[in-house]
Order: sequence, then C-alpha cells, then structure tokens
Amino acid sequence: MSDQGFMMSAEERRRLLDANAAAARYFRRELLRATNGWPVKYLQSWGVEEVLSTDSAWKVGYAPGTWTNLVDHLRAQGFGFGTLVRAGLVTWTEGGDAVDRHRDQLMFVARDQRLSPVGFVGISQGGHARTVSPVTAAHRPSNVLVGVEEQLKLLENGAIPVVVDRPVDAIAISAVSRLSSGRWVGIPVCGAGLSTAQARMLRRYSTTDQVIVALSGDEPQRNQAAGYLLDLAFFFDRVRAVGIPAGYTPASLVLTDGGPGHLRDVLSAARPLMTYRNTVSRRIASPALDSDPPDRGPGL
Repeated sequence: MSDQGFMMSAEERRRLLDANAAAARYFRRELLRATNGWPVKYLQSWGVEEVLSTDSAWKVGYAPGTWTNLVDHLRAQGFGFGTLVRAGLVTWTEGGDAVDRHRDQLMFVARDQRLSPVGFVGISQGGHARTVSPVTAAHRPSNVLVGVEEQLKLLENGAIPVVVDRPVDAIAISAVSRLSSGRWVGIPVCGAGLSTAQARMLRRYSTTDQVIVALSGDEPQRNQAAGYLLDLAFFFDRVRAVGIPAGYTPASLVLTDGGPGHLRDVLSAARPLMTYRNTVSRRIASPALDSDPPDRGPGL
C-alpha cells in the first residue's frame, strides 16, 4: 500500500514512475527547443536562464499550451491511457477524449523520499508556483520536494538547505552556492508550506545539522515561513532564519548592483531563530536590538 492509502503493486509503481519520467523528459525537450515566448523570458527576467543550458543540474521543462501533444507522445512510447490517468498526466473531457492535464506551464519534477519522479510543480504565466499534479497512488503534495535531486552532490558535501518559497529563488541560491564553495542549496516549498514529512525528507538527504529559513514578502508571508521552525526543529539541531531585505527576493538580490555577492552576504548573516510567527519579522528587521544568542541549543 502506498503512503496515500492506495493499493499499489511494485509493477504499478514502476509504470507510474516511468510515465512521469518520460513526461519530464518531454517537458525538458520542449523548453530547450524554445527560443522565445514567456517561459524563456520569465527565466531570463529572474536571472536564472542557466537552466536553459543542456548541462544544467536543474532539468526544468515546459508543458506546451496544446491539448494532446503529451498524450500523443507518451502513447507512442507504449503507455496506456489508464497508466497516464493514474499518473496524473492525462484527464478525460466530458466528451470522452484524453487530453493533457498540464498546459502552458514551466514544469519542475516533484520527487518522493526515494527521489523518484512522482509529480510536478508548475509555474504559470503570472509567475505563481503550485503543485499541479493531483493526489495519486504515488504522489501526495505534502510528501514530495523539488530541488533535492538536482542539488544532491552539494547536500552530500555539507551544503546547508535554505527553505524558500519560489523555485527561481532556489535556483538563484544554488548558483550562488556553486560560486561560494557549495555552502547552500535552495529548497522551494512553492506556496504550500512545509510539512513534517518534507522536513524529514530534507534531513534525510542533508549531511549538516543546520537549516536556514529565508523570510521574505509581507509580514504574513514571513510569519508563515517562520512557522516552519516547529517541523524543522524535530530533525535539525540548528534552525536559522535570514531576513531578505524588504522588496526583494533571493533571486532579485542577485540582479542588484551587488550581484551574487549581495545574496551571499545576506545568507551568511543567518541567525538562530529565537522566536517565530508574530514576532519574527520585527526581530529580523531589527537585528541590532537582538542580543547574540548561544551558538547552539536544542531546536535552535
């Protein structure tokens, strides 16, 4: 039985994973073929066009705005309609036609605790990132993460996970890290918050006992991010917070005159998170008023 309560044999799981992997390759091919259009412009506008390189660790893709291109592609590879529907890639119209579930979106692979491809996070033209795959026998949004497999070598070498909201921020942190001896990896939660299962998964693939939560956006958004402390403290000994300057995100910091060094300096200033939720924004915004806490302590 899967984590979602669905009965699933090993063979069924293999078929669903194979279908998602094939879809990811198709989406990747479509993005690399693109020479213009909003997906390319969006990535360029945030300074993360490096993902358009064939050797990028981030295998970002694009689901074209067509009705059956993915269906036709995967059917030609031998996947049955039933498998594609159960994998969350295809849906039926009222007229009984099989159509692509994902259309006109940038696509990021969501992986489970085994790092198997079980679903997708999509970014629409408006820049909003969200889980676009339904709950299936293999996929539940609260049990998957984006970015771990792409940065696995950095994690194995001791990089500190930095929890952010958007995939472009995670990519920006990853790029800066590679210029800074691999100090950090960016892990996006895509507006859905961080679950206990996700915190456990992140710890499983981390070789450090430290994690950083990046606080950005308005006060409610910062308080939501600060709330991740509770789940992270179960698995990491040292939970840190870093306040992103008002009006900026990790990705946009790299686009300032300070360049990658600006984001590096901000991440280097991460501090133990002594309070959270309603008071965290005030404390992060006024670090001079916050006396230096002990270097380590349970859950800090």
